[in-house]
Amino acid sequence: MALNPSKKIIHYSLMACVLLSLPGCGFALRGSDSIAAGYSALVLDSDQPNGDLTRLLRRSLDVANISVEPSTSNAPILMIRNEQSTSRPVSINPRARAAQYEIRLSIDIALVQDETELLPTERLMVERAYFEDIANIAGNRDEVELITNEMRRDLVNQLLRRLQASATSL
Repeated sequence: MALNPSKKIIHYSLMACVLLSLPGCGFALRGSDSIAAGYSALVLDSDQPNGDLTRLLRRSLDVANISVEPSTSNAPILMIRNEQSTSRPVSINPRARAAQYEIRLSIDIALVQDETELLPTERLMVERAYFEDIANIAGNRDEVELITNEMRRDLVNQLLRRLQASATSL
């Protein structure tokens, strides 16, 4: 079905109005572009310097054009402490075994420069639930690993947004 010329004009005008109104309502894609404007370098001080979360954070900082400096640098120090992962049963199946589990991953963060708190100590946390398939134990382990990796990415994204917020408040 082809639109006649007057309906095409109305159609394109409506599309243009919708697209032009998106920035006006505050909609924007999330990204790490503006983090680099606030911090060009950070010192990363982690309890687990070779852990999965720290490696993922280093890559994300690199993508945001923030260099990770040695501890002798005068750059702000991003401290990551108490990475904890807990799992607990949420529901049970008819055989009185756990059917659904909740995984919680949390870290404590702080940003300090010259003994001044740029970002006070704060706990970041993500939670996910998954169903356990009794017939597929190996698949359950893979699913838990996949969920945990996604949760680490979510924690890193939360951390980057907190850095972005602290950079804009400077």
